[in-house]
Amino acid sequence: MANDIIRENYFNTEVIISPTQNNLMKILQINGPMIRRDLVNQLKIARTTIYDNLVKLQKRKVIEKFTRNDGKRGRPLVFWKIK
Repeated sequence: MANDIIRENYFNTEVIISPTQNNLMKILQINGPMIRRDLVNQLKIARTTIYDNLVKLQKRKVIEKFTRNDGKRGRPLVFWKIK
């Protein structure tokens, strides 16, 4: 059942996605840009699974990532959003 295919109509284009990808899209539509840690906490799915599915959606040009530097040291936060 985890490999079921879902046909969704995003931006007037039919996209075939997995249930995990569908859940990611719905959360991003509702909440707006989010970091991966927040997506993991909401979906209760492994961090690497979330990342792999985000990259797949990014390659399909459905979502994009961007960084936001808050002026502190260290790596900037990477946010994911729907295009």
